[in-house]
Amino acid sequence: MKLTISGASVVSDGIWLIEMEPRHVCLLGDAGTAQGVRSVVLISDAAFDDVGSTLSFEAERAFPINLGTTSQTIAISLRPKPENRSAAVSLGDVQDEAVRKGDRQFLDMAQRLLPEPMFRASATLLREVRKRSPGDLKRGQARNFSNSPDNFWYVIIQPRIAELSITVRGPVEHFRNMAKVAIKDDRGNTRFKVSSEKDVQAALELIFHAKRRL
Repeated sequence: MKLTISGASVVSDGIWLIEMEPRHVCLLGDAGTAQGVRSVVLISDAAFDDVGSTLSFEAERAFPINLGTTSQTIAISLRPKPENRSAAVSLGDVQDEAVRKGDRQFLDMAQRLLPEPMFRASATLLREVRKRSPGDLKRGQARNFSNSPDNFWYVIIQPRIAELSITVRGPVEHFRNMAKVAIKDDRGNTRFKVSSEKDVQAALELIFHAKRRL
């Protein structure tokens, strides 16, 4: 659902002050914190019309991070200048013509919801996985993707914190001696985060150390 809010004022590049009642902010999702008088909402692909002073965005691409007590709301774009986004960051650069539907859905979502550095990290990670393990990602009900035909790794896009959460098959003890990022138990499997391009190599090592069924 597309929302258009009038009376938006520019605070800085990609940051606006808008009027949105707390109850309406809650409809966008769980903010996690409730402090102060102003709500704070992160928005992917926001469009600002400086002539009409309107801010437009898709409700599903807005993520509250604080719920205030008044209608004063700070809207922050995840991409302050999407029109200047580097042309080098395109699906054609990170996948060949044989890219499958699920992989492309993952890349599309990562490109929409994550900052450019994390989109690059996501694209590089998937490209390197596919070099060694052909397959496809299968999208779940939210922003989660399972690998097929063997789900030895599972990834969730987390736009609110600009990270990937990855689960690999096998208990923590199986990865403990070789892990170069923090790992946690995930119901008998192992979960870790990718928060920058620097984490990609460590992530690949964990992914390919996962237990396989095929």
